[in-house]
Amino acid sequence: MSKEEDRTYKNIQDWEEKIIKIFPVAIPNECAWFDEIDILNVLFTLCSDKVANIFYPEGKKLGLYGVDFSSEDKCIELITDNTIDIVRPQKLSFHYYDEAFEWSYFRLETDNLKQICNIKNKLHKEALICLDDGEYIDILEGIKKYGDKDELDNLMIDDARLVNRYLKKSSFLIFARNSYFKDFYNKSFNTYSDEELSSMIENLMLNGNV
Repeated sequence: MSKEEDRTYKNIQDWEEKIIKIFPVAIPNECAWFDEIDILNVLFTLCSDKVANIFYPEGKKLGLYGVDFSSEDKCIELITDNTIDIVRPQKLSFHYYDEAFEWSYFRLETDNLKQICNIKNKLHKEALICLDDGEYIDILEGIKKYGDKDELDNLMIDDARLVNRYLKKSSFLIFARNSYFKDFYNKSFNTYSDEELSSMIENLMLNGNV
């Protein structure tokens, strides 16, 4: 077994352990959570030990390292290797393929958020500075307010964070980091229904992509 194969095997094994921790009695083919605290607890289990990747509606892929409550009502924070992303969860669903843990996944569906900055935005998200008191400042407005970028950088170090707020109803997919899915993902999957996505993954498996 090569080093790469060994890493993949270990990652899928760790992913399996996470799923068994969530479902200690029996693993269902499908399951869904709607309560914000339940969703947060499941995600918390998944994100430890650098086991999971999260696939974003705009097409990017990042390691999921943590989750937390947001200061915004009914919102949570997704913490990755280089972002803090604020979303309003509607539903978290689990989809299991018998013994094929490398293809088993979670789907986080999110609701719309009201845009804060005044700039017209066609993207899924807006990038903001979040102060300790929960106030948001648009990055460009922050530069104007604090005079220059150096002063703004000092503020960021002291008591503020850069965050992304996801504005549009979207879905995020969570797989094992070394899942084969990473080779096939594209942002069009964001528009798929649960049934369409599940059918597509079953076809990938049947075509020998394992």
